[in-house]
Amino acid sequence: MTEQRRTELLRDLDRDTGWVLLVDGVEQSYVDTVDPTHLEFEYMQHMALAVDAALPPPGPVRAVHLGGGAQTMPRWLHATRPGTTQVVIESDPAVLDAVAWLGPVPGCEVVVGDALSVMRVLPARAFDLLVWDLYDGPRAVTTTLTGAAVDEMRRLVGDDTGLLVLNVSDVLPFEVVRPVLAALRDRCADVALLAEPSTLRGRRSGNCVLVGAAGAALPVSDLSRVAAAAPVRARVVAGDDLDVFVGDAQPASEERPLPLPDAALGRGFL
Repeated sequence: MTEQRRTELLRDLDRDTGWVLLVDGVEQSYVDTVDPTHLEFEYMQHMALAVDAALPPPGPVRAVHLGGGAQTMPRWLHATRPGTTQVVIESDPAVLDAVAWLGPVPGCEVVVGDALSVMRVLPARAFDLLVWDLYDGPRAVTTTLTGAAVDEMRRLVGDDTGLLVLNVSDVLPFEVVRPVLAALRDRCADVALLAEPSTLRGRRSGNCVLVGAAGAALPVSDLSRVAAAAPVRARVVAGDDLDVFVGDAQPASEERPLPLPDAALGRGFL
């Protein structure tokens, strides 16, 4: 518990080895203590597809995570790529306290602090993979998804095979996702978007996985194939289709901030 947010770790009643981290009653992370390759949340499955396509297992990677939660993705990376080294940046000590008994991830350093502040002191090109999965309400979105923040993310990954993977919740007309994609497109060699077809059609809000390859082309054909066959199907938007999707959107800045959450629109940034 914190003064502002209620943090709980609860057992999954349908899966004996599953545990759910909730913040103010909202599911934030899910961990299977026996099988860390089990990714319960659909958007994490889509993130894993992107990582596997661009940085195939089982070779180890160097990863930095903006947002820790129950460290689901770090656990998955350790299980699928033994020898992986990781840094997790988590701003809320209460979250770390709640999930502590799940145990540490080998080779993973956890840093308590503000994501932007910690990013600025990390060495350049020190990582192969950066994962953005912050849950901290409006502040997380407006301060860590600007063009300047994406500059910092891009600085941290290698110029050749570096990969940025971001989870951003949004809804048609995608007033958050489109500016972030514009920022990635300005700073990366190739960019793609994965989302459930119903989200892209505007039928409901949903998680969008944004992928930026620092210096190489993304394997879009392979990624599209596995995403279409995934248990929860995703559509991949890339190339000319991505340019049409982004349209005239510009990277966010202090002068041109991202919109705040709007429950009426279904845009909650969860």
